[in-house]
Amino acid sequence: MTTRCLPHGRRLTLMSLLLLLAPTLQADPSLTVAWSHWPPFSQIDDKGQLDGLDVSLTRQILQRAGFTPKFREFPWARALHLVEHDQLDVAMAALPLPERQSYARFSVPYRQSAYVLLSNNPIPGHQDRWDKLDNLAALCNEKGLKIGKLRGTRPMHQMDSCPALKMATEYNADDRLIDLLLARRLDGVIMEWQYARYRLAQLGAERFISCQLLLHHQPVSLMFAKNSVSEAQLLKVNEAIHALPKPHSKFSPPSCRLNADPGAADLLTRTLRKH
Repeated sequence: MTTRCLPHGRRLTLMSLLLLLAPTLQADPSLTVAWSHWPPFSQIDDKGQLDGLDVSLTRQILQRAGFTPKFREFPWARALHLVEHDQLDVAMAALPLPERQSYARFSVPYRQSAYVLLSNNPIPGHQDRWDKLDNLAALCNEKGLKIGKLRGTRPMHQMDSCPALKMATEYNADDRLIDLLLARRLDGVIMEWQYARYRLAQLGAERFISCQLLLHHQPVSLMFAKNSVSEAQLLKVNEAIHALPKPHSKFSPPSCRLNADPGAADLLTRTLRKH
């Protein structure tokens, strides 16, 4: 039996190719992560770099778990569709809803969103109608309150037993809610606190707004396409989340007059580390 050998030139070419591929073969596996413009969770900063709470936390978590995150911009609905059809690896700030369990794996929660009821401060010299609403029952049974909330959201488990909030008018955009509140066309708005804080700061209107009620803390997770990570890899992701630094008071919910979620975590998210 004869042994066939590659010519010397072809052997060198093959060795060169293997050397070129070696860094790629040794690199951390990459995962494509969807993001969309939703400050302060994901946005382009003043330097043109992708930044935000979710972006920073996700980058930190995936790198600790041995992955290289690659962020691509997709609308939320599109990201869900792509994860479902195994064309996208990760969606951030997702809820582990039953209908998603068939096509996705979920990490443990990596932060919490706080939903609040915000109101205008009273006009100087005028009575504050919120003063007499000194408990949750009084607020829920108050008639004539004009409350707005984002369409399709249910930011409080007890909504059905709270008529004042159950009758809230729905709007299509958070910015519309803030505009109507500042124009005093609404008495209060129900919003995710960190976005409300970001937008009010942009408008220079933080000092004109008060938090009347802390409604609910919603834990959110990283959602992975089922074929993107194994159970063992997901375990590493969860370990990375558990190893995150302790919460930072910068991201705590506001001090509200009333609290409908007394058993919730005290702080909204965790300290960010720049990478």
